[in-house]
Amino acid sequence: MLILETDRLRLRWFRPEDAGFLLGLINEPAWIAGIRDSGVRTEGAARDWMQGRLLDLYWRDGHGFWMVERKADGEPLGMCGIFKRDTLPLPDLGYGLRAQHAGQGYAREAARACLDYAQRVLGRDELLAITSPTNEASNRLLRDLGFAEEGVAEGGPDGPTLNWRWRATPPPANDAQAQIDALVQRFFAAFDNRQGAIAPVAALPALFLPEARITAPGQAPCDVREFVEPRALLVQGGRLREFHEWELEQQTVIDGTSARRELRYAKQGLLDGQPYGGCGTKQLELAQDGEGRWRIASLRWQDD
Repeated sequence: MLILETDRLRLRWFRPEDAGFLLGLINEPAWIAGIRDSGVRTEGAARDWMQGRLLDLYWRDGHGFWMVERKADGEPLGMCGIFKRDTLPLPDLGYGLRAQHAGQGYAREAARACLDYAQRVLGRDELLAITSPTNEASNRLLRDLGFAEEGVAEGGPDGPTLNWRWRATPPPANDAQAQIDALVQRFFAAFDNRQGAIAPVAALPALFLPEARITAPGQAPCDVREFVEPRALLVQGGRLREFHEWELEQQTVIDGTSARRELRYAKQGLLDGQPYGGCGTKQLELAQDGEGRWRIASLRWQDD
């Protein structure tokens, strides 16, 4: 699934057929010295590593490490993305490129795009990063991106790590209504591919709680992946064009750490070149997660 593009780069989900490239990347001396030795030595092991460390997390978190390709010729360069480690309280920005592509500004270009994506699409106002204290190139890049050092942590499985933190400026609104409004806007924006934009439908799992249930018209309740996957194929697979949705009217009721949003919505676009649209009603149950961030706990809707 395509995530974003820059002037020179394209970032997308890794696929099983990328196992050979991934095997070479994570066994490069620079990767082992600056990141870690994953102990992966065969293409089959690389495929298993990819499944657990990359593919599964796309559906769990709505983000992860993405393949970085050069747009001009499709050459795979490395990986970059927003990754949620079990050992850290917040997601972190990470990257790693093949040594042969170092020194050409690719890491900076990909990392800056991922930072923008984290803030604009994922609604993240704070991110972490970890590096080796001796990795001067990565440390310089993080400083340039606006990350601040938070000291060295000793005794980790990969040795000492230098910890970094980025915070949005200005800080986001902290009242519940504003946060819910922003969440709903990001939900609608996930289906918007006007003027050839890449619809960020892949980020939808980040907007839902893991246990969320979604009920579409005439269908049984489903989980987030069952909801997102067909829509990702529809929006990015070439059938929809210029599709977008927006609110007509809404009402929000907030009760502590839970809320309900009822809204009337409209949608329009082209499906296989033919006009496609309509109106309907959506009901969103919302709750705060362990970080105190508002996320969708359930979604039910009815088209007119």
